[in-house]
Amino acid sequence: MDDGVVIADTRHGEVIVNDAARRILGLPDDGPVTTSFLKDRLGFYPFDLVAAGGAPVREEVRIGEALLHSVVSPIHDDGGAPVGAIVVLRDLAETRGMIRQRAEFASRVSHELRTPLTSVAGALDIVLSGYAGDMSDKQRRYVEMARQAATRMNSLIDQLLEAARAGGGRISLTRGRMDVTALVRDVVERYRDVARARPVELVARSTTEAATIEGDGERLAQVLGNLLSNSIKFAPAGGVVDVEVFAPAGVASVVGVSVYNDGEPIPDDERERIFDPFETAHAGRRIGGTGMGLGISRAIVEAHGGRIWVESAASGTRFVLTLPTAPAAAVAPTPEVSRRAPTVELGRVLVVDDDRHGAYLLKGLLMAAGHQVDVAHDPDQALATAREVRPALVVVSGALPDATALIAIVDHDPDLRGAAVLAVCTDDEQPELMAAGADDVVARPVQPGELVATASRVLADSGRRTRQRVMVVDDDPSIRAICREVLEQAGYQVRDAGSAEAALAEARRFRPDLILLDVMMPVVDGFRTAEILRADPATGMTPLIFLSAKGETADKVRAFRSGAEDYVVKPFDTAELVARVAKALDRQARELGASPTTQLPGADAIEAELNRRLREGDDDAVCCYLDLDNLKAFNDYYGYAKADGIIRQTGDLIREVVARCGSPGDFIGHIAGDDFVLVASNRAADAVCVAICDRFDRLIPLYYNRDDRARGFIEAKDRWGVLRRFPIMSVSIAAVGLVGLPSYTEIATRAAHGKKLAKSLPGSTYVRDNVVVQGGTAAPANDDAPGHAASPAPGEKSRPASDAG
Repeated sequence: MDDGVVIADTRHGEVIVNDAARRILGLPDDGPVTTSFLKDRLGFYPFDLVAAGGAPVREEVRIGEALLHSVVSPIHDDGGAPVGAIVVLRDLAETRGMIRQRAEFASRVSHELRTPLTSVAGALDIVLSGYAGDMSDKQRRYVEMARQAATRMNSLIDQLLEAARAGGGRISLTRGRMDVTALVRDVVERYRDVARARPVELVARSTTEAATIEGDGERLAQVLGNLLSNSIKFAPAGGVVDVEVFAPAGVASVVGVSVYNDGEPIPDDERERIFDPFETAHAGRRIGGTGMGLGISRAIVEAHGGRIWVESAASGTRFVLTLPTAPAAAVAPTPEVSRRAPTVELGRVLVVDDDRHGAYLLKGLLMAAGHQVDVAHDPDQALATAREVRPALVVVSGALPDATALIAIVDHDPDLRGAAVLAVCTDDEQPELMAAGADDVVARPVQPGELVATASRVLADSGRRTRQRVMVVDDDPSIRAICREVLEQAGYQVRDAGSAEAALAEARRFRPDLILLDVMMPVVDGFRTAEILRADPATGMTPLIFLSAKGETADKVRAFRSGAEDYVVKPFDTAELVARVAKALDRQARELGASPTTQLPGADAIEAELNRRLREGDDDAVCCYLDLDNLKAFNDYYGYAKADGIIRQTGDLIREVVARCGSPGDFIGHIAGDDFVLVASNRAADAVCVAICDRFDRLIPLYYNRDDRARGFIEAKDRWGVLRRFPIMSVSIAAVGLVGLPSYTEIATRAAHGKKLAKSLPGSTYVRDNVVVQGGTAAPANDDAPGHAASPAPGEKSRPASDAG
């Protein structure tokens, strides 16, 4: 069976394909193939999968009726820059045919071997019984050795038949109610003597009193026996084999078992291969085997509706299996190839949970749905793993320390921005996680069906994240359905709500770019809903278009006075509605002069807002000027894409804090670069600014590599080319009350002076009317103040602190 090979050169748009690839992809026997043609044929462009990262990507793709296994690897030039990709394709129909043929051959050979072996074993038994006469001790010893070899050969034939059945998906089960904890305890006791003889310490623990499932106890004992046998065999003399049964309350209807030994770890690239029939681990391991036991174990576990795998570990080897506690009679084993490479549509998933047991159960459920799943147990490990494997979905436990920070970074980091986020949490944790950027939530305790369905929905929606977002609010389901249909066809991402209460909650989660709002809703009408939306900083600047069956002039005037961008009378033409939505969004962008990075109002809108408040004598307003410290050094060290992510992150961080701590009517703007302006009420200004400093200091350091963060600085060249040490980024905030100030220029002057004082102090600092409210001890505001300045690297001359900003 020939593999197809495709080489794509992104510099010139050229593609080289071998004959097998032409046959597999249904291409003409000759003639050129371009990258655009390849993209149309595959449904995706291979280079896109590996352009950002350096690791090969293994997936399944469907081309017409053919299901193909693909391995996509990047091609680099001499300087290390990606210039193309090489794709290896294999037709899985042919692979599966070979698996069936191999299983049939093994079955036939096994039956043929059993017949003569029966005669051999029977004859030896007769001799040992003394029926053929007495034997000397030496003769009996040799005959017993032969009988033991026959017994072992019979066991190997049994395994061969089991492997053949497993390869053909013909594992039979006799199910009954059973306690997994009791089963594990019994199997462990059977292996006590084997462990002592090694010698290896055998430890069995359970974090659950009872875990009852519907399963085949004999078959599962076979699986556990195989895992224990392997673990004892590969553990070093004096080592440990640790068996755990777990069923944490956070995940319902699933129980897990892990078997760990402190021997040699199995390399990452062999963790799946060892489950293939007749495969064993790499030749460097001391002890060999037939390679059939793990393949049979996987078939048995999957016939129960569970999953088994080797978990990645820096030392030792940990096997994990998960089993549903609900009856699994209808669950069919997944074909062998789908375990090895989930389809493109399913996507790779990263599960992040500091509870190891909970993470394993979530992984097992998602694997059973066909996903390839990685696990991390803290934000640092999660970010490192995510940047390496580029998951399509990140599942985050709400109980994880810094869960909101992790979610926010996944939402903003350019290396991870395409990933969707699903939070697993309690009702109390949900609002904060959604505000941080989670796309959806699954409630604890997790129900398996809900987890899989929600993950699928979030993955399907994630492809539309770059589209402009429109929310439709109407109590009539048919109106919502029509609006959603036409707007999605026009390229918008759409959510809908049937009441004012639902709309307010959804607006916080969805962050729409525009809202279509029905006037005549029950309980709370559209006009009152508009007032609430306008008072919320998260939606205060969002354009509103009213939908109403009332076309009187008075109603339209009231709508425009409440802040509407437009007013559409029912029944309406759908083409006209789409045109009005596009026009309102364009007009909003022009009027705000919105920053393309943060989509916040720009410098002109900020000046207009402050001048309006001065004209109206708004003595309660406080102008807060925010500036990031050491962003330039971060940009030079990590790249402009990461720095842009920080700026986007900061804009959303301010939105989030203002929504939580601010007052109705607060204003947020983005001047340019790393300069932001917030106009808050006198009552809320201190709380908002202190919260921004605290949130920034918890979140932004995670953008740095762990080692840089531990050192507390990075080394980069300043504008004079001198290598310097720049501290971890912080934020400086200067607040100025508007009372008594004559002009916008005076506000800007005082804010700049306050910012200079804030930047002279170490760490994130908040200064209000030249008084330090949050941050280090006050220091003179001059260019030589130490504060946020970069220090020279060892051996370098000092430079002015002004370069550090």
